[in-house]
Amino acid sequence: MTDMTNTSFPLSGNARRLGWGVFLAAAATLFSFVFACAAPFAALAAVAALNMRRLDAALTILLAFAINQVVGFGFLDYPHDAATIAWGAGIGVSAMLGLGAALIVARLASGSGYVISLALAFIAAFAACQLGFQGAGLLIGTGEHGLSAEVVRWVLQMNALALALLAGVQKLGQLAGVAAPLPARAG
Repeated sequence: MTDMTNTSFPLSGNARRLGWGVFLAAAATLFSFVFACAAPFAALAAVAALNMRRLDAALTILLAFAINQVVGFGFLDYPHDAATIAWGAGIGVSAMLGLGAALIVARLASGSGYVISLALAFIAAFAACQLGFQGAGLLIGTGEHGLSAEVVRWVLQMNALALALLAGVQKLGQLAGVAAPLPARAG
């Protein structure tokens, strides 16, 4: 019996991993257009933490962040002032904090099954991102602007929707053989 993955998609494993990371980053960044600036970094971090190698996950988050900034400054007319640029950096740091938290929780919850691990990684990523945003607000001096309970609730809902979509796309990609299978995790 032939391996349909190799027959249907003759790309190397590295090329598939890279391509899939780019695809997930781009898919997550579509939210930047739909929601006028919000990219679901917590959702992307949780999916990446459970389905990608650490380096691939980090590169995917960084790529999603870079695309998000290009969309904001290039297409959505973000102001080109110091505070907005500083917020861009704060968003990038917060996204990486979210990934770090998701990776830690994914490792700790690895025996809990995929859905529970994904949910726990998402909660950790969302909390870390929000703490990062709060810290950025304090450092930049913009205080509570954009970080109210109502905004945080909206961002949580948007990330939860994105989580369902990204996890579904990830699973379909694995079934179709275009996404790398789950990486082996050390005990």
